[in-house]
Amino acid sequence: MLMRKVPGFVPASPWGLRLPQKFLFLLFLSGLVTLCFGALFLLPHSSRLKRLFLAPRTQQPGLEVVAEIAGHAPAREQEPPPNPAPAAPAPGEDDPSSRASPRRRKGGLRRTRPTGPREEATAARGNSILASRPGDEGVPFRFDFNAFRSRLRHPVLGTRADESQEPQSRVRAQREKIKEMMQFAWQSYKRYAMGKNELRPLTKDGYEGNMFDHVSVGGLGDSFYEYLIKSWLMSGKTDMEAKNMYYEALEAIETYLLNVSPGGLTYIAEWRGGILDHKMGHLACFSGGMIALGAEDAKEEKRAHYRELAAQITKTCHESYARSDTKLGPEAFWFNSGREAVATQLSESYYILRPEVVESYMYLWRQTHNPIYREWGWEVVLALEKYCRTEAGFSGIQDVYSSTPNHDNKQQSFFLAETLKYLYLLFSEDDLLSLEDWVFNTEAHPLPVNHSDSSGRSWGRH
Repeated sequence: MLMRKVPGFVPASPWGLRLPQKFLFLLFLSGLVTLCFGALFLLPHSSRLKRLFLAPRTQQPGLEVVAEIAGHAPAREQEPPPNPAPAAPAPGEDDPSSRASPRRRKGGLRRTRPTGPREEATAARGNSILASRPGDEGVPFRFDFNAFRSRLRHPVLGTRADESQEPQSRVRAQREKIKEMMQFAWQSYKRYAMGKNELRPLTKDGYEGNMFDHVSVGGLGDSFYEYLIKSWLMSGKTDMEAKNMYYEALEAIETYLLNVSPGGLTYIAEWRGGILDHKMGHLACFSGGMIALGAEDAKEEKRAHYRELAAQITKTCHESYARSDTKLGPEAFWFNSGREAVATQLSESYYILRPEVVESYMYLWRQTHNPIYREWGWEVVLALEKYCRTEAGFSGIQDVYSSTPNHDNKQQSFFLAETLKYLYLLFSEDDLLSLEDWVFNTEAHPLPVNHSDSSGRSWGRH
């Protein structure tokens, strides 16, 4: 106001603001308004302000199907039947009246209705499951351990769960040795590297990091093929889509990647940009066990072929171990220049406690009971003890072709989860984590087979 009284002063606007000042003020004001209204979309659903400005979400048609498939009741209310009689709970189940009311699952379900044959089949299967449990409308699924246990065909820990009752034998001594290795590796990891990705047993500290490999039947591709056949087995042999995809993939592997060396070794090569690399990675050695696992359900005329193929691939992987000075296998081995099943450069000559070869030994033993697989497995145990065991755990080695290899100072986590587990199962009875009841995922964690449609065949029924 004082400036307006100064002679010759002409204000830029009735409010005394020049154009740049007015622009900055309007910019600040618009930003503040945008921030305030934008915050409404981030408020919790129960916020009253959000209810004032945003329309309530309506039930979309077809959402009930998706909700039922997910194991949840539809969000809309259902009229209860008039004076329903309370049903007695089935054996092993809780009283339905004591169960908590279902809650709506958080997060939007975008697909509101089946869009193809696969979705329609899934929806029908979900509806049939719900329909087969009368009186459970609106009640979320609850795991019934007693019913699950009764469907197992073998005791989880086998018929010799109490090892103190087992007579002394060479196999028992071998199994006890592997158990001691497992306990030593775990205690060392727990002491020096708990919470880390792996143990560095030489420096006694933990390591965090990731390791990447190329795309092939081995690294970054193995789990896809493996889970096709294992999905079929886990479903109680009802997932026909997974079964068909597996055998189609296996035929493609045979057509484009499978080779036999001049020395008679069968191997799975790698395809790079239209060129076939005649090498096989250690990671691809799981395929012997995978093919053996799926041989039983192949076409009749292909079963013997797949069993032989599994044995030949496993033999090749064993040769990669047998042809090294340490009797441990390299990360990758080649078939060229007159050399077979050996690494051709130092960057592929290391061994990091990988499990794939002994995994195939275990599956081939369970399928054939050929004693050669236990002999090969015990060779691995002795080599691990001689070259990989250190004061504070087990370490990988940098060169399997050296009789005095240097350690890489890393105890990988999969050594505990897979390598030692498969070795222990190799020297155990077949009904310890029986393959009829359990499927091992790619990290060797046992997942149960769905025996819900079986009756009268389980060990727990009389």
